[in-house]
Amino acid sequence: MNRRRNHETAVNKVMKRLGKLGRKPSRVYKNVTLKTENGGQSLDGIVLDRGGIRLVRAYGWGTKIYGKPEDPKRKEEFKNPLFELNAAAEIIKNALKDQGMEKIKVTPLVVFADNYQIPELYLGYGSCSTTYQELKAWYKKQGIPKEAAYDVEKASAAVEGLLTAGTGNA
Repeated sequence: MNRRRNHETAVNKVMKRLGKLGRKPSRVYKNVTLKTENGGQSLDGIVLDRGGIRLVRAYGWGTKIYGKPEDPKRKEEFKNPLFELNAAAEIIKNALKDQGMEKIKVTPLVVFADNYQIPELYLGYGSCSTTYQELKAWYKKQGIPKEAAYDVEKASAAVEGLLTAGTGNA
């Protein structure tokens, strides 16, 4: 496989772009493991920006993706990443609720980031999926407020408390 067409490269470029789109105040965590009852759940990234918290899964290859957000599999090639991201979102929402920050929006985001082939997505409205090439337009459609709707520092501390040791910042 081409050295620029792999999972690590996709994660790096997606998280870098999300960090720029998020502007300040924002936090970007890359290649993290969320503490769970079963040990841990790895995520490609977590982004805290003015509009909320996004749990990110990146794919470094292009393809045609069919299905609906609630389907367990997409085109029978891989498991639907939204199930995993939604489970992680519930863990984070519960932790935020315990600290009085239940109004923070926590959403999954799947980004297909292929340098050579733009994926074709047929996922329906509200799929929380986009391509790297359309990420900026997708972000603008989210209606991010000009000022942070919550205390990013406090939320960041809460999220960091859920991460296992050794997981990093971008």
